[in-house]
Amino acid sequence: MNNSVLVVDDEQVLAGAMGDYLGRFGYTVEIKNSGEEALQVIDCEPPDIVLLDYRLPRMDGLEVLRRIKKSRPEIEVILLTAHGSVENAVEAMRVGAFDYLSKPLDLEELRLVVGKALLSVRQRQELDYLRSRVDRENPSREIVGGSEQILQVKKLIQQIAAIEALSGKEAPAILITGETGTGKELVARSIHSSSPRANKPFVEINCAAIPNQLLEAELFGYEKGAFTDAKANKIGLFEAADGGSLFLDEISSLDLNLQAKLLKAIEERSVRRLGSIQMRHFDVVLMAAANQPLEQAIKAKSFREDLYYRLKVLEINLPPLRERGTDPLLLANHFVNLHARRYNRGQKTFSDGAAAIIARYGWPGNVRELSNVIERAVLLKSGATIEADDLALRPMASTDEPIAKSADTPWAIDLSKGIVLDDLERTIIEAVLSRTNWNRTRAAQLLGLSRETLRYRIEKYNLKAPSTGVDC
Repeated sequence: MNNSVLVVDDEQVLAGAMGDYLGRFGYTVEIKNSGEEALQVIDCEPPDIVLLDYRLPRMDGLEVLRRIKKSRPEIEVILLTAHGSVENAVEAMRVGAFDYLSKPLDLEELRLVVGKALLSVRQRQELDYLRSRVDRENPSREIVGGSEQILQVKKLIQQIAAIEALSGKEAPAILITGETGTGKELVARSIHSSSPRANKPFVEINCAAIPNQLLEAELFGYEKGAFTDAKANKIGLFEAADGGSLFLDEISSLDLNLQAKLLKAIEERSVRRLGSIQMRHFDVVLMAAANQPLEQAIKAKSFREDLYYRLKVLEINLPPLRERGTDPLLLANHFVNLHARRYNRGQKTFSDGAAAIIARYGWPGNVRELSNVIERAVLLKSGATIEADDLALRPMASTDEPIAKSADTPWAIDLSKGIVLDDLERTIIEAVLSRTNWNRTRAAQLLGLSRETLRYRIEKYNLKAPSTGVDC
């Protein structure tokens, strides 16, 4: 039933008048005179809205309301009563009524309340569709991994993608951070493809790959004759992405002048092509990515602080692969199947030795490096089993001799006796914190971690700064 309303009232004349009036505004109306008849209709073909009289024969409206909300909670019910009281209204709202109206009815008021109820139904249906799509089709499923960090990233992607469905307004700017190769573009695509903008353009550009003089023309477009080689009008990427999403990778490579123009475009939701005086408005969700901490660029006066905070309304930080537990092996199995299908190389698996190296290796190039390594192995390996040597990774350290202590390294690793990785990590973090006098920013830099990741490790191991430490 489309824009459907079920009227349940034993006053046939009034029920007919409500049906005729709502029918003029495009509603499909069905009328029943008892609660039992109404429940049968709802079981077979549930309507969007139910207009329910409080006083009905045999089963009163409040009981019918309870049964509707138990079996079909998505239906909005508006209670009608000529015998209303504050207690009845409060009880009806508590049970789940959308609203209540007192008889004699004002038909215009009835139409307005029914319209609001229908809007509530449609918004919930859109959100339910979006959630089901996120669950079944979301490209974030391509973000392979079961670590706690990556599961949090997936959850955040779903939450951000649902913002427009919930609010009816475009999502604010989104900043995606993480080391090179961690999958920032994939996250941006996942947000776009999971949002109501999925069928609109997704436009991306690597800001570091284009000189700033040309990048301005790419972003904002230009008019014919704006400069020597401008032989025709050209729309910019903001206009090209209208209705969809624009992803600016390597945002920190923009010069300060272009950053100012970008900030103005974001705030005014409009751009002006080079050589034009006309402002062109756009409807775009802007996503930006950086592989280096923008806070450092702000301190170095190479990135605008106001632009940073404009971009950082929503932020997703991608953990490096070395911090994702068993995810490297999960990703390796994903990539070996992907590349084997792509190149028609037959099914391939990893030997125990290859799997062990994949799990232990530090992956400084993150997911991109892992994919490239597996792709090379798939292309060059003729057999079905990929061995450790096929990965062509640099040898891992293997010695039974402990690493000697030094003045700067107050710990040792004795591989002959085995190690507990958590104990080793705790020892290293304690040593670096001690060396930096508990300056967390400096310690994070030395450890190659983000400050947030270091904070998590400190809490995980319950480390306490000495009273003389800086702890900043």
